[in-house]
Formats: sequence, structure tokens, C-alpha cells
Amino acid sequence: MDKRKLTAEDIFSIELVGDNARHPSQPKAAVVVQQVDEKENTYRSHIWMVSTEDGSKSLFTNSSKSETAPAWSPDGRWLAFLSNRNRDAMQLYVMPEAGGEAVVVTDIKEGVEFFQWSPNGTEIAFVAQVEMTNRSKAPEDSANEAPREKFTKDVRKIQRSFYRLDGVGFFGDKRGHLHIVDLRKLAAGSKMIPDKGQDLKILFPCVQVTHGEFDIDSFDFSPDGRTLVVATNIHPDAEKTFEQHLYEISLPHADTRDGMEPVPVSAMRCLTPTFHAAAKPKYSPNGQQIGFKGENHQRGATTLTGLYLYDVASGQVTWLTKDTDEIFENRSIADTRTNTSDALEWSSDGRFLYTLLSRRGTVQVVRVAVDTGSVEYLTRGNHCVLSYSWDAKNEELVLTIGTATDPANVYVQYSKQTQADEAEQDLPRLLTDWNQRFLESVELSTPERFEFESDGLMLDGWVMFPSEPASEKGYPTVLQVHGGPAMMYADAFFSEFQLLAANGMAVIYTNPRGSVGYGQDFASCIEMDWGNLDFKDVEKLADAALARYPLCAEQVGIAGGSYGGFMSAWAIGHTKRYKAAVVMRAVINWYSMMASDVGFATPAEEFGGKAPWDDPELYMRISPITYVNQVETSTLIIHSENDYRCPIDQGEQFYIALKLRGVPVEFVRFPEESHGLSRGGKPWHRVVRLEEIAGFLSRELGL
Repeated sequence: MDKRKLTAEDIFSIELVGDNARHPSQPKAAVVVQQVDEKENTYRSHIWMVSTEDGSKSLFTNSSKSETAPAWSPDGRWLAFLSNRNRDAMQLYVMPEAGGEAVVVTDIKEGVEFFQWSPNGTEIAFVAQVEMTNRSKAPEDSANEAPREKFTKDVRKIQRSFYRLDGVGFFGDKRGHLHIVDLRKLAAGSKMIPDKGQDLKILFPCVQVTHGEFDIDSFDFSPDGRTLVVATNIHPDAEKTFEQHLYEISLPHADTRDGMEPVPVSAMRCLTPTFHAAAKPKYSPNGQQIGFKGENHQRGATTLTGLYLYDVASGQVTWLTKDTDEIFENRSIADTRTNTSDALEWSSDGRFLYTLLSRRGTVQVVRVAVDTGSVEYLTRGNHCVLSYSWDAKNEELVLTIGTATDPANVYVQYSKQTQADEAEQDLPRLLTDWNQRFLESVELSTPERFEFESDGLMLDGWVMFPSEPASEKGYPTVLQVHGGPAMMYADAFFSEFQLLAANGMAVIYTNPRGSVGYGQDFASCIEMDWGNLDFKDVEKLADAALARYPLCAEQVGIAGGSYGGFMSAWAIGHTKRYKAAVVMRAVINWYSMMASDVGFATPAEEFGGKAPWDDPELYMRISPITYVNQVETSTLIIHSENDYRCPIDQGEQFYIALKLRGVPVEFVRFPEESHGLSRGGKPWHRVVRLEEIAGFLSRELGL
């Protein structure tokens, strides 16, 4: 079969496999699959049922909108999920295990963000945004609105430091609070579909559990369902403390909750008063311990996420992974991937905690012994585990796994099988074949991993080649730098990299110092010193790749987004090596990054507590705008107009500065897009972005 070249529009051909939820007892898993709608310029996700025996699959939900976040009831009779099928915002639905009609059980104006079944399956707790200010209700007949009301309701009065979020927008005084919906009528088999005009709250009573000037980050039920543990920050100056603690909330019996007022803050008992940042709490099966992910801030903002245990009886917190120099979450980067969860789970016998771990460009499932803290890899290989789930007895592990040549598919592995033998290549076992026809029809470049030395450290590098043989001079080459910097390149599918290879360019990339997956010291060593050790690593990558592979030293470009955009702009201000640069959603001027959605945290998180006015020299020393007088490289700037993480003025400053200096520069702006344009922007905008990058680099590198 003749294969064709990949194009930017191939994003419409790729189905993205996301979260999976293994049934507690039956050999099947609910799997989220996202499709890109070319005609409507949007994304739609649906839930499929996949047999864990033979991989056969069937569509379980099929509305005109989306369904995500599947979760089985403890007894396996019901599948709960989020959908916007009949409402503007995501609501909570439940559906019989065998299929049938989905029942909506919430009607929350701002929508449900995430949820969890109670241990006995009669309730679901969820987090939804709540308006904290009492506003007068707008008249239903807008024609009768007074001019003042009609023409001023778009005015925003801001009083919080944290009032908008990239990809979300302005949330003003809304707060994410915990609610519980009563599903006992559902469990009892009562009539489940509301009659026309019937109040949903009568059929499925819902109460708000928390209230106040704080947000619930994550939560869990105790095994008896009488207590909730939540992760939040109730400090009155929360936006300056940057802490997050675990709190215990006692729940009244479901029969006594009618008209229940939210639990007062004074009744929320803090479990971790001396800990810095706790999240994703999970009760042990016997309720005697709470496992959680956290950062103790020993290395400031660059502290790696570890696993911790809270002992319910003694109140003591133990750093379970203290002797393991790893980060226990998925920090891999890709541009062809849907959202997935990063769960923390207990084994059924309470002896282990399961989680994802990022290491040297791969993401694996590991289990950590709660008595010793020892870490055992359940998966190995050049891949990224994006999601996982167990059956009730921890006998069958279902995995969503992506690789550099397969965006993602579903795999299965059994607990009796181990990965102790690294040479063993048949685990886990592939179940599904999503994207098979597409993958068989296009030419794809398989990255080759190599090692190179920088300052005495051995770093990972990758190179991707076009399918055509190299010319006598070698391949034109693009050096890519990832965002973060506390992220990592990994064995993951990149449409951008594949498109460059399809257009005749080699692609090289690495995880420079500041990346995660290589230990705490590696991640922390560039704090307040961007552009030094990390830039050395980028240059050493170029040196090593040019010396080792058929690459043309006179045709090298550089590209990157966010921190990678910073590095691209920094590089062309410090070397003449690069003939073209693509600077995307970049940090250009640290002083003006105070305008970021998280700019209020910049002094504490990035600069050791120093504000720009305290040490302007420090801020400007590591700002690419400072070195713009040394730039001669042709540059393409790409920025989203609704980027609140690295606001559009960062790109504007660099563009005008280069224009004033007479440097060849192009500026491509994307309206109504956020910092996440490359992976979650409107599909046709993503296509144009890819075409602009490939076209610019092809021209400037002489193709």
C-alpha cells in the first residue's frame, strides 16, 4: 500500500483515546474517544465499551454533543458521566450498565466539573462553580430591560488577584464548591425520567456542602461514606500563601440533609496544617490512612510531586517517596492528545498506592508499598500511559497508552504478570485499533533516541528524519524546545513534528535542565536563571546531533512554545546559529508577565519572593527583550489573543522590537484562542497554525 505525506488537515482524521474506566467485575471498560468535527469546527467525545478479553468495541453514548469522565457505580449497575447533550454546561448523567436511556441528575447553571460516587452508590459528590455575590436576576424579557441594565452588565469589577484562568476566561467571584446529589431513588429502581415541567431537584435532591472564599481542588469519601476529605486553601489571604491543605468534613445522614446549609469553614478540620501543597486525597480501604499527592516546597516552586500518607489515628504525615528522586504524575507533552486524569488509587488490600510516574521521556504506572515506600514499575517501555483503571480485585489493569507513532490506544495487563524483566516486550497487550487505517495510510517518522553530554551530564536526545534520503549537505533541521519548563518531551505523538518531517525537515529535541523526569536537582537548577544551563543543553543538543547525523549545519532553525518560545527568542539573541526561529506564546519580558493570569504568583514562585520593582535587573537579565538588539534571525511569532498565561503583549513587544530593528519578522495572531491553541484550539485554527510553521520554516531553511 502506497503511503502519502501527512498534512496539517490530518488532525481531522485522528481519533483521540482518553480516560478509561474498568468495570468492577465484568471484563469490559468504558473508554472516552474524541473526534474532530471538520464541518462544525469543534470536538466531540463519546464513550465506547471495550471488551478486555478480545478488544471488541461498541459505541455506548452517541449524542450530538459530548460525553466524558465515565465512572462506574461501586456495584457496576450504573455508569455516570458528564455531558452537555441537553444543556449549555456539562451536567451529570447516569446510564444503566447494559445501555439504554441516560438520566440527567443535575441542573447546575455553571456545570459540573468533576465527581465521585459514594462508597454505597446512593450518592454522587461533585464540584461546581458557585456565584459568591448575590446579583439581581436579569429580567427574562430582555426587551423590557432598562438601558442602564442592558448596556452595563458586561462591566467587570475585579477585587481578587486570581480572577481569570487561561482556557477558562474570567470567573470573577465564582468559587468551585462541593455538592452531593441523592440517587437513592435511582438505586431503588424508581421512575427515573422527570415528567415535563417536573423539578429535577425533587427527583434527585442536591445540597451544597461547602461555601466560602475558597475552591475545592479534589476530594474523596471515607469508606463508610460519613466523611469527606477535601484539598483546598481556606486561608483568608490564599492568593498569597500558595498553600493547599487537606480538610475533613463530617456529613449528616442523607435523611437529614433536606434544607441543609453548607458546612461552615469552622467545622472543616485541617489535617495537614504544616504541609505546603496537598492534592488528590484517597482513603485507604480500611479508612485508617489517607494517601495524597503533594509538594513540601523544600525546593520552592520546582519541588517534585511526591506521595504522602496521613495516619487518621495519630494525625502524622509521612513522606512515602522521600528516598525516590522521581515525580509521581504525568508531565509529558504532546499536541495530539485529549484530556486524561492522573489518578491515585489504593490496592484492594491496602498495601500499595498506584499512580503515574514520569521518567526519562516515558510515563509509567507504578505501585508504591505503603510500608517501605519502595517503587515497583507495572509498565515499562517507550510510551506514555495516559490513563489507567483496575477491576475491584486489582487483577486486571486497563491502560490508555500513546507512543510517538500512535496517538493512543487501549491495552490490558494482568496483575500476575510483571515487568521485572525489562527485555519482556509483550506486556501490556494491545486491545484496540483506533486510527489503524489512518496510521497505515501516511508516512510517519519514528524518533531515534540518543544520548549526549552537557556539563558532565548525559542527556536524552531524539531525532526524527524525513522519509527521503538526505542530500549531500544533509537535512534542513528544526530544533524544538518544550514548554514548562517543568515538563518533558516523551515518546508521544506530535503532529507538528511529523508535519515538519513530511515537509523534508529533520527534527531534534531534548529535555534540557529544568525539565522533569530526571530528578530534583535537574529540575531545580535553572530557577531564577533561565537561559544559562538550559541554553547550554540546547546548544549541546545541536552540536551532538549535527556531529552524529546527516544534518545541514547551515540550515538549522529553532522553534518552541511558552518556555520553549522563551528559549527560541533567547537563542536568537545569543547566537547566530539559527537561520529561522518560530517563537510561540512566549515569555519575552518577565517584568510585564505580572499581567499573566498567574502573574500574582510570579514573584513567589519564580523569583524567590522578589517582585519586579524589588530587583528589576534580575527580571530583565533573563528576559529575551533585553537582547533584541543582537537578533538578526528571521522570526515567526505566533500568539493567541486570549492567551492569559503568556498574554498577547509578550508577542507584540517582540514583534515591534524586531520591526524597529529591521529584522525579518511575521506575526500570526489567533483570535479567541488561549495558551493551549496547539493542542486544544479550534480545529481549523490548529490547521492554519501548523501550516504557518511548516511553510515559514520550509522557506527560511531553503526547501
